[in-house]
Amino acid sequence: DALKIGMLGSAAVIETVADVLADHPALRGVPRVLDPVMVASSGDRLIDEDAVTALRERLVPEVDVITPNLAEAAVLLDLDDTPRESSDDVARALVALGSGVLLKGGHGGGARSDDVLLVPAESDEPARLSAPRIDTRNTHGTGCTLSAAMTALRPQRDSWAQATREAKDYVTEALAASGDLDVGRGDGHGPVHHFHAWW
Repeated sequence: DALKIGMLGSAAVIETVADVLADHPALRGVPRVLDPVMVASSGDRLIDEDAVTALRERLVPEVDVITPNLAEAAVLLDLDDTPRESSDDVARALVALGSGVLLKGGHGGGARSDDVLLVPAESDEPARLSAPRIDTRNTHGTGCTLSAAMTALRPQRDSWAQATREAKDYVTEALAASGDLDVGRGDGHGPVHHFHAWW
């Protein structure tokens, strides 16, 4: 019903996935999300330049929405540093690579977490999705959870905009409830609470 792609470690793997998406008849029309995991929270690059090029040129055009944070956007746009342009302009530059985009702003400061969604098939104007920033250390998996929730919701909703808003609400609630888990105590980052609505 939908397909989410996470971290792919090499150009060869990325090329293979892109070939399957382009050629497999059963995948035509299936909603596709790519979470381009390329930069660790520490700022370290996780994939080499050949893999980045393959991701940018081969895989991004094969999906409906990519979900980079600002550091990953800089890598995709071949910038030396975090983009200084407005988030709307960065989203437009990413769309020019061939896919819709949810530009995640969760790594920024401030009282709110602002993301920008631009999916040309639905709108020519970026939409801002804002939620209160949750004061918690339990942020492990936040971006992966957001892209997975978007993917799961899209077949059940009428648009990427609706699926993404609901996914962001879900992640915000999962962050707020993360302290209820007894996981990752100590110096590390614990996970968000994926099952907060049921437990």
